Amino acid sequence: MSTPFDSLLAAIRVAARPPAVPEGEVITVNDTVSAAASAYEAIRNTLEYDEEHLMRRNAIRRILMRRIQDEASRPLAADVLRELIWARYLPNKKIPESTVGVVAAVFEKYRPLFARAAAGGREAGFLYDWLLDVMSTEVEYTLAPPYVDEAEAGLAYRALKQRMVWANPAVKEEDRDLQLYVAVHRSVLRSNIATLRFRVFTLYYPAWPTAAAGDALVSDISARLPAVAEAIERQLRHPAADAVYRLVRRHAVVFHLLRDVAQDDPAAFAAALASGDAGALDAAVVKAAESRYDRFRKRLGRSVVRAALFLLFTKSVLALVLELPYEQFILKSSDDRPLLVNILFHPLLLSVLGLTVGIPEQKNNRKILEETHAILGTGKDFAVTLRPGRSNGGLSVAFRTLYGIMFLVTVGAISWFLHALHFNVFSIILFLFFLSLVTFFGLKIRNGRRELVIVETGSPFLGFLGDLLFLPIVRAGRWIALRAPRINVFLFFLDFIIEAPFKAAIRVIESWISYLREKREEI
Repeated sequence: MSTPFDSLLAAIRVAARPPAVPEGEVITVNDTVSAAASAYEAIRNTLEYDEEHLMRRNAIRRILMRRIQDEASRPLAADVLRELIWARYLPNKKIPESTVGVVAAVFEKYRPLFARAAAGGREAGFLYDWLLDVMSTEVEYTLAPPYVDEAEAGLAYRALKQRMVWANPAVKEEDRDLQLYVAVHRSVLRSNIATLRFRVFTLYYPAWPTAAAGDALVSDISARLPAVAEAIERQLRHPAADAVYRLVRRHAVVFHLLRDVAQDDPAAFAAALASGDAGALDAAVVKAAESRYDRFRKRLGRSVVRAALFLLFTKSVLALVLELPYEQFILKSSDDRPLLVNILFHPLLLSVLGLTVGIPEQKNNRKILEETHAILGTGKDFAVTLRPGRSNGGLSVAFRTLYGIMFLVTVGAISWFLHALHFNVFSIILFLFFLSLVTFFGLKIRNGRRELVIVETGSPFLGFLGDLLFLPIVRAGRWIALRAPRINVFLFFLDFIIEAPFKAAIRVIESWISYLREKREEI
């Protein structure tokens, strides 16, 4: 008898098979060169706050952005694979040379689309970036097919679809399945916008992954590229997309834990399902949950320390370059207290926000088990209801006005306090700017617990008081983060000034080492 978990178990078995021994020649890089390249990649990634599972795809995109316009498909594919092996995103001496042709075929398929993007007028920049996102994701999936990820997402999609109650009229019936699909991939697989673009693209065109350059499908998409991209972006920017995502996110941990249990011992999991051994499944799910809690705390600690140190470094540079000269040469002031507060306060605040996250483990485990039993068909079912957005009608103007007043009151109170500490206007502006960003990113870090916690927590009164006093500041930080130009000067310097000559030097050094090896073998 088939179960909803058959696809997941089958994917886990496929992924667990030992890799096949490569036939023919394999791509080999020098270990010393690889150590240098992987060290560079590690340094670079510390400056980019992103999910670990996205790092390889991000690296592929950077390589393509740097070189796709200058090289033919096959040399480019060879260079991409070598750089990924250098950085240890792929294993050394394990990738067959034949993989170069497979990746080159992907690049060749996208050539007409890039040509169409270049002729896109004002849309050319957007289409170019859009294609880089889609193509880099396809390259990664070609190199490492995400069988288990897709099976987990499929399990979550089917389980939630039969329990969804679409009470929000903002999601039309024809959009519901796609919005749920996108929300599942955002919450369960933590897909970013680049990955979502590829996933939705292949939903619209299921034959695309197996298409080849010259196929009618490639010509058709190339001719209609702006319309195709816009249709996909319209779904990703759907007005209810965030609401559906937040709703699905509350239940994502259940599917993560079922995957963990299945991967830990597929045979025991299948046997427990077949026999209906609820006790064994419950114990395994609780054990997997506790393991995830521990990993979350460790990852949270690393993330907070890394972010706080980076913020401290950034604030110190700004203080030395901007604040100190302004105070000494413009204001003729020798008071260092505002400068020290501006340097130290925000990293400390970020550390406090990040390191005081708690998880109500017992209460959360009970709720997880309830939903697990419902999905297994052995307990009371649950509904997932997307409720209508609140519309305040005539009160909305009054509420927005009150919200604006609270923002001004909060900013005014902080500014008055800083002025009493002898902060000048420039220092106050910098303080408020970083306060809004730090509170926003600090709460984003704290919200990582939502991937694990499906019960309501916290004091309603304290939550209301915090929203009343600090939500305007947090919202301002979100506005800055999403709408202001976000150029990480250090990443820009590494990606566009350092990376190209560094990789070129590595290529020359590797060639020189190979040359010396050949000469040594001749002796």
